[in-house]
Amino acid sequence: MDDLWDITRVAEYLGVSERTVYNRVRAGELPAIKIGRLWRVRAGDLQSWLGAPSAHAAGPYPYASEREPLSVVREAGTQPDRLRLEALLAPLADPLARRLAFVGLLSFACEGLGWPAPVVVGGNAVEFYTAGDYATADIDLAGASEPIAQVLGEWGFEREGRHFYDQELNLVLEVPGGRLAPEQLAHAAAVRIAGVTAYVLGIEDLIVDRLAACVFWKDEESCVWARVMLKGEYEVDRGYLEARAAAEDVLDVLRELELG
Repeated sequence: MDDLWDITRVAEYLGVSERTVYNRVRAGELPAIKIGRLWRVRAGDLQSWLGAPSAHAAGPYPYASEREPLSVVREAGTQPDRLRLEALLAPLADPLARRLAFVGLLSFACEGLGWPAPVVVGGNAVEFYTAGDYATADIDLAGASEPIAQVLGEWGFEREGRHFYDQELNLVLEVPGGRLAPEQLAHAAAVRIAGVTAYVLGIEDLIVDRLAACVFWKDEESCVWARVMLKGEYEVDRGYLEARAAAEDVLDVLRELELG
């Protein structure tokens, strides 16, 4: 039988306040049982909850840009170090959960330096929206490279050009540059996992990106994954999707997929 943890122990383990834990329990987000007047959390349920990425719609991306320094630096909490990163990843066995948690802590560190959080793009974002059916090992991030390079350097990552890697943690990421438009940021998803938040490019933009790769790069597999995401469980902003598809000259292909 799993150990039963009280709210104080859960809060200490997660590094948050007891009020935060109570709020999660009462909202039904964190599995818990009530014994008399007291809430208890099973250790196994807590670990499962930590390892399960979940997207929520409230305030997807809180900044107008992912590259401009903030006027106010986040003050809540200290800057995470390598030990905290290792502790965060240790209980997470699922590769996608590990990568998203890593990005979440990296985002927290970038915000602490006065920069907006980076956004997961590319294959890792597709893997998120397809519940792991699409598999990739690399993490592609859109955002300012300066704070990312600073944090990863402090965490002991090696760097080769725009690529960063850590063999011990089995993490590889690329910061290709470029800038997401405000409407793309507005459609990004916030993913809460292991007590941190990672931001993932919106499913509409990913569908259009895959359609463009299919049409202009002759990558038929990209059309397959566009169809998978289009018919998946995530709600799609139809107006925005069609506007993006028209702008990238793939609207006809999108409509063909919808009819197929």
